[in-house]
Amino acid sequence: MPTAAKLIAGLALGLTAAVAAVIFSHEHAELLLGLRFYFGNFMVGFFGGWYALGRRPGYNHTSAILSGFRSLVLILIGSGMLFAVIFIFSNLDRTNLKDPMDLPLLWVETSFDYVVLALSKNVVIALLIGGVLSSIATFQAALNWR
Repeated sequence: MPTAAKLIAGLALGLTAAVAAVIFSHEHAELLLGLRFYFGNFMVGFFGGWYALGRRPGYNHTSAILSGFRSLVLILIGSGMLFAVIFIFSNLDRTNLKDPMDLPLLWVETSFDYVVLALSKNVVIALLIGGVLSSIATFQAALNWR
């Protein structure tokens, strides 16, 4: 059932993920990322905020901020996994797969590569500020709008 906390969490973390995607794409201009990358990160942030932060916004400001950090980890891992799948399937003809287990292993390896690549200083600062602000806004929405 949609509530105000879920909606605020989804929109705020979606916006946070989109801003982090813009910062990431400006830092890594050689990757040729476009609007689909921004929209994909917004959707990962929206569903991560709706699911992780909106369901359990916390009981005070400290627990709300910790819940926001948990949601940021989910967004980072989810975004890395999503774009690793897109990268692997778009370059499937160039990969040399000999074993059926090579595809899942390549997916996990590429996911970790994307997450590590995304952990630059500016992206982490944007995620932390956005995560704290969105978690406090979600806590206030859960507290005041029932």
